[in-house]
Amino acid sequence: RKGSPSRTVCSLSLFATAMTPRRTESSVSNSSSDKADAESTIILIRHGDRFDYANPSWVDDAIQVGALPTDPPLSVLGHQQARETAHFVASSVVKRLDGTSMSQRSDVSILSSPYLRVIQTACPTSDALGAPICVEEGLSEAHATPGEGVLPSAAERFAYFPQVDVSHRRLQEVFPTPGYECPKTGHPCEAFAGHYAVRMGKMARRLEEEFRGRTVICFSHAASVALVAALLRRSMRGLKFAPCGVYELRRVGEGPWEMAREGSSNEPYVSENSPTTYPWGFGEKHFQEGGTKTAKRYHGSSEGIGFDFFVPAEN
Repeated sequence: RKGSPSRTVCSLSLFATAMTPRRTESSVSNSSSDKADAESTIILIRHGDRFDYANPSWVDDAIQVGALPTDPPLSVLGHQQARETAHFVASSVVKRLDGTSMSQRSDVSILSSPYLRVIQTACPTSDALGAPICVEEGLSEAHATPGEGVLPSAAERFAYFPQVDVSHRRLQEVFPTPGYECPKTGHPCEAFAGHYAVRMGKMARRLEEEFRGRTVICFSHAASVALVAALLRRSMRGLKFAPCGVYELRRVGEGPWEMAREGSSNEPYVSENSPTTYPWGFGEKHFQEGGTKTAKRYHGSSEGIGFDFFVPAEN
């Protein structure tokens, strides 16, 4: 399939080999089994250390050459973190799926936010598992809108990242909120954090529908701890996301999601961190109206949405 990663260039190719499906009579039989008791797994990973945080002059340089200042690459450390995380995640996925049906073992999907630093973080895991990267708008950065002409398309990313699957159809569209602009770019954007939280709620349901009985690895941003809260139907209060942190959620059939791994720390698999990209979580200010000091608005439109937005109402 066009855009699928090469299994031969990967230094972790043993994982790709382990994930290669082989059709047998038993695999055909198992693939048709009832999915009522099938286990679903969602792994959510934040991008690694940002280049612009480690090198503040990059933003001005990017603006001077017409680049998007909100789409920085990973730093050297960020790439290292991504490789270490790939080794950890791929090892865990292969070990957990060993002994399951061939259809389950080969059915691992990777989704990534369209932002450069996130795609770069996803690439080593894509190579390790031999699974293409589906660029998914619904996992996009908070208070930004990946509209046409703002970020490179999946086809444009493919020119530099052959792991990208250009045939992917988005699960969730991001709409700008009228009157809101990104203060760094001036582009129309989604109101943060209220409208972003609503999007994460919708994204949670789409992931449940599309990947029932399967494993999906989602690469996103720090604010996607809201997606964790949406799946667990819990408060966003206290949830934090480390650079290359890994949240792993599982459920059986239509049962509740349970947290198998918490992503506020990247220990023990990441060997080094930077003080500039650190564990992040929502604060009170993110749900207050007009929380920015600039004329351009991007905080706001909470519309009654707060930390406990995903907590079910008591009967």
